[in-house]
Amino acid sequence: MNKTLKLTTGLLVGSLALAINNTTFAQDDEDNQMEIIAITHIVAADPFGNVLKRGFENAGEAMDVDVRYRSPAQYDTAKMQQMIEQAVASKPDGIALTIPDPSAFEEPIQDAIDSGIPVVALNSGGEVSGELGTEAYVGQSEYESGYQAGERMREAGVENPVCVNFAPGQIQLDQRCSGFDDAFDGESEQLSTTQDPIEIRNAVFAYLNSNSDTDGVLSLGSLSTVPLLKAFREEGALDQITFATFDLAPETLEAVRDGEMLFAIDQQQYLQGFLPIVMLSLYDRYGLMPTTDIQTGPNFVTEKNAERVIELTEKGYR
Repeated sequence: MNKTLKLTTGLLVGSLALAINNTTFAQDDEDNQMEIIAITHIVAADPFGNVLKRGFENAGEAMDVDVRYRSPAQYDTAKMQQMIEQAVASKPDGIALTIPDPSAFEEPIQDAIDSGIPVVALNSGGEVSGELGTEAYVGQSEYESGYQAGERMREAGVENPVCVNFAPGQIQLDQRCSGFDDAFDGESEQLSTTQDPIEIRNAVFAYLNSNSDTDGVLSLGSLSTVPLLKAFREEGALDQITFATFDLAPETLEAVRDGEMLFAIDQQQYLQGFLPIVMLSLYDRYGLMPTTDIQTGPNFVTEKNAERVIELTEKGYR
């Protein structure tokens, strides 16, 4: 992201925060309270979702909005489609959602728009959200984040890395590996796994045994990072492999702080939950909506700043 866009995004976020701090929103009658439905693909087992949910809830409290959060127990495109369709039928004042599979969600998103319901995308699908008709996107550029991850690993001396994708087909994860591969001039590898921790571990070690020159592993999220970190420790592999990840978890941050991992990418999911609710609230009340997407990442957590991030994670904001 160029400096001008960063400045614009920073001013926008700051302005929204200022508006909340200096505005008293009238308490709506219980029957007329604004309702926004938030729908994500993030499963309950992923600690990432807890911070995102906190953002939704805090924004609802700040803006006097009834926010209803829905997500599937396991990643399920059909279930998410059903959730969006049910949300549209209930006629809320706005919908905030992730777009992990644009082709699958194009029709239900259009149904919402045709019904006069404003939609803000978050977390995934940023590159296509505008084409699908959403008002705005709040999240990070997944391709750019993957590219920057690759650059950092190259600077650390990695030559033969693998990108571990625990949910191939989810656009945001595929884009991370794509950007990462481009940073290595197409010389990295991608390993597809399931979301099962044991299967992730077995697949990665099978790959490492067959590709002994592998010297770097990029994980795309806590679902794979936490079990791999434990396995690498047990096998003494962290001395031979540069390990890094997307997203934060307590185990991950401690490993970064202690020098066991190179970095963790923080996409600031609290903002991804908080800002869409604020934006939809202001749009409903005053017709206000940012004219550019809001980039919340990538922010790199390294050994130098991990301790501070750990403190904020314990408070539920990172």
